[in-house]
Formats: sequence, C-alpha cells, structure tokens
Amino acid sequence: MRVIVFTQGSYGECILENLRLRAPKEWTIEESVMPGGLSILIEEPEEIVDDLDLNGKWDLVLFMGESPSAFTLLPSILEKLETGTVIAPVADYEWLPQGLERQIGSEIEGLGVEIVFPRTFCSLAPVGVPKIDAFAELFGFPKLEIAVVDGEVSCVDVLRGAPCGSTHYMAEKLPGTKVSDAMPRAGTLVQIYPCLASRKVDRFFGDSPIHVAGNIAVKALEKALRK
Repeated sequence: MRVIVFTQGSYGECILENLRLRAPKEWTIEESVMPGGLSILIEEPEEIVDDLDLNGKWDLVLFMGESPSAFTLLPSILEKLETGTVIAPVADYEWLPQGLERQIGSEIEGLGVEIVFPRTFCSLAPVGVPKIDAFAELFGFPKLEIAVVDGEVSCVDVLRGAPCGSTHYMAEKLPGTKVSDAMPRAGTLVQIYPCLASRKVDRFFGDSPIHVAGNIAVKALEKALRK
C-alpha cells in the first residue's frame, strides 16, 4: 500500500515514526511537511499547496494537521493527488471544530474521496472502505492477546496497536502486573507514553482526549482478559 503522510508538528511526527517502525515492509510511506505557522485565514491556499510539490497516486492519505488552517488546505491538497481515501485523525478539538469538520468533509465528498476523522486516532475501526480497513487492521482500536500465570500478566501480544505506539509501550510494561491491577495500570501507561492527545476537556467527548485514549486501552485489555 502506498501511503502519503502529512505532518505539521510533533503529533504527526510521533505517529509517522511508529508507522515506519511497524508497518508491513511492502508499504511505501512518504512524508509531506506542512508549514507550522499558518495564518488563521488563508486567502490563497493554492500557493501553500503548490509549495508542497505534490503528485503521484496514493492508496491512502494520512492527514495530521495540527491547526484549523491546516485542515482548510486539505481539499486543495487532494486536488493535487490521485487518491480516493483519507484518514484525518483529531487529537485536539481546537485543531478541527465539528462545524469545520462538516464543511471540509462535504467538500471532500464532492471530490469523490472517502474520508474519516477519528477522534482519537486509537478509536479507528473498519468502516467498509477497503484502504481504510486495510490500515485499520494494523493500526487503530487496540487488539490484544494476553497470557496470565498465577494471577499475573505474563505476556501481552499486540495484534493491532494505537497508531502512536502507546499500545506496544503498554504491552512491554504490563507483564508482572497482577490481573486485578492490570486495567487501571494499562490506562495510566498509555497516558504517560506520552500520549499526545489533548488534556483539555473536549466538546465532542465531554472529556479529555487523553482520558478517552486511556479508556480505549482499558477496554482492549478487558476484552483480551475475558478470552
């Protein structure tokens, strides 16, 4: 699979690093770095997009803007690329308020492109779009296998991990933990990874994204322990 990854800061760079470490070797992963100090109002988005020197055919666009201005560039970016699929994760409500998400989503659908906006990225699940689902088989809502010996976690295998790498960090640290302590410890480990999701209460959740990410890890662990 050919994947182009748009980054604008530490959030995207962290995820890109994990993808390059853990994605199948046959995947092609390229990066395009967007400017960090974009104006709040961009009058000529085409000028900025032209500077990105975009071209080529891509199975998947992974767009990790870290500001509303970056997200407003996305339709113009997609006009330069040959692709039909976009994943645009959101770790902070201020990066992409819901009204702007609806506006951009409508524009992109008008281009004939499928897009999802997972909040947070570790909530990603298959949606019935082949290229998104191929990515979500490996990266998204965690899927674990756990071995327990004498009431303690002895081994954690990651079948699907959070795109940022926090699931693998959790899996490395959990062995030796009592089963009764495993779920709260899992949530804590994900949040200190460091999880780059916002610590501010988010209108979308009524909770902080970093807390949501911790809860997702706990649910994945709970499901694995039931087996």
